[in-house]
Amino acid sequence: MAHSLDHETYKQQVRSVWVATVWLSVITVVEVVAALLWLYVIDPEGKMSKLLLNGFFIVASLLKAYFIVGEFMHVRYERRALALTILVPLVFLIWFLIAFVWEGAEWQNNRKVWNALPDIPAAHQHHDAGHGGDHGHDGGKH
Repeated sequence: MAHSLDHETYKQQVRSVWVATVWLSVITVVEVVAALLWLYVIDPEGKMSKLLLNGFFIVASLLKAYFIVGEFMHVRYERRALALTILVPLVFLIWFLIAFVWEGAEWQNNRKVWNALPDIPAAHQHHDAGHGGDHGHDGGKH
């Protein structure tokens, strides 16, 4: 089955690819600049939380994924059902990643709490230690 495009449709598709490429480039440059600014200007000593910076990177990565999936994987031009079969699992994948990172952080916090608990003194661990197991009996010697 041969596909034929008129000249105007071809020009529009080429323009869309270039627009997506420019957006991907701009977002990537902004990400690099943000990382360098954070590293050398905003927090050169590394004392601040990187939650804001990481949130920005996540949003920028999702924007780039949108352009890549939409334009270069042609999902933007597909029927709705096919687009949903690609995008819905992607949403669940992102949700699973966030849930696993969240759960991992909770495990790390719990581990810190458990490690901070005081140790049980040795005298309370083995109340029979040093008694020889005869519970105060002298073994029949009177």
